[in-house]
Amino acid sequence: MFCNNCGLKIDIDTPVCPACGAQLTTGEQTASQQTPKKRTPLIIALIAGSLVVLAAVIGIIYFASPSRRLQNALDGANGNVAGGYYDRAERGYELALSIDEGNLEAYKGLFDVCMGREDYDEIPDLYDDASDALSKSDLKEFDKYVSKTLESAIKKAIKHEDWDLGFELADVYEEVCDDPDGELLDDLDDLSHAASGAAVPASSGPAGSMDTPADSGTATPDVTIPDIDRDDLIAAYGLGYDEGQVIPDFTFYDASGKTYSISDFEGKTVYINFFTTWCTYCFYEIPDMQDIADEFDRDAVVIMIDLDEGPELGTQYAEDYDVDLPIYYVDGWELEGGLYLEAVPLSIVIDRYGVVYGNHLGQADYDWMYDAMEDAVNSDYSSAFR
Repeated sequence: MFCNNCGLKIDIDTPVCPACGAQLTTGEQTASQQTPKKRTPLIIALIAGSLVVLAAVIGIIYFASPSRRLQNALDGANGNVAGGYYDRAERGYELALSIDEGNLEAYKGLFDVCMGREDYDEIPDLYDDASDALSKSDLKEFDKYVSKTLESAIKKAIKHEDWDLGFELADVYEEVCDDPDGELLDDLDDLSHAASGAAVPASSGPAGSMDTPADSGTATPDVTIPDIDRDDLIAAYGLGYDEGQVIPDFTFYDASGKTYSISDFEGKTVYINFFTTWCTYCFYEIPDMQDIADEFDRDAVVIMIDLDEGPELGTQYAEDYDVDLPIYYVDGWELEGGLYLEAVPLSIVIDRYGVVYGNHLGQADYDWMYDAMEDAVNSDYSSAFR
């Protein structure tokens, strides 16, 4: 053994160096001291624990942040509005406003709640609150949203001849909106007065006319179809799919293989929707189109035409998604009259003479559908031929 301090070789068993007096260590002790303890598992455990704590802290900060709480409140409220749970939705929107008092989406949601619960008398106060809280640009958008919604509701009331509801909505519309549609309000007033008078007798026109039901109490437009030469119509308006033109008389067939043409629907306003089963936006249109079919059931028909897929796919599609509209088929995207469809969905509205009153490429909303159908039902393009 050697002294670690002075290097003296020591042959006796002694705990200290005889020369320098330094403490001696045995070879066994030295090896033990030089071998470090294995601490790797402990270090890994400490790192893992730290990461868990850090993740928890980040999660708490994220989910407790105002922006996250705001979005959670809006998402929950929007879901409750969609499900018809208006009281829950109201609490959600109010929570959102407690986080962000100038939130446009929350004010739109509260307006939807008022409309859904039919609390129309609360709308003016809500509008005043929005006027104080929203920025100038957001208030302009809110006004536009309220106007469009109320206009659509008034039109529905007129369609169903619910005059009390129509005037209640009209009062709110005039009070809160910056630029109310005076023509719409005049229509409401005129039609309600006409309905309060004596019932107009049903038309006794020739075959092909659409008579007014005896118990309706109001007259519908005279839809007797005179003997018009199609060439005369085309000469007057042109052949095509733009507004004011005459639709080509193309053919299509149903699931049984029976063939039809557009001229078979003469005398009816027709909403034509070209679609495919793989088109997402086509699918989104279906609920609104079914509502339109219900709204205009006396005056019009809504049909869907599947492009180049055939009855097997179309029938399965209708069953899978509860489509309650007639579906027809064409083989290909090119129709008679020189029309080649390049994209779907494409919606075309024609009046009872086949004159186009509107076309819309891409997903159409309910308001566009309603306005186009209402205009076509009361069409005047073909007045020269009556």
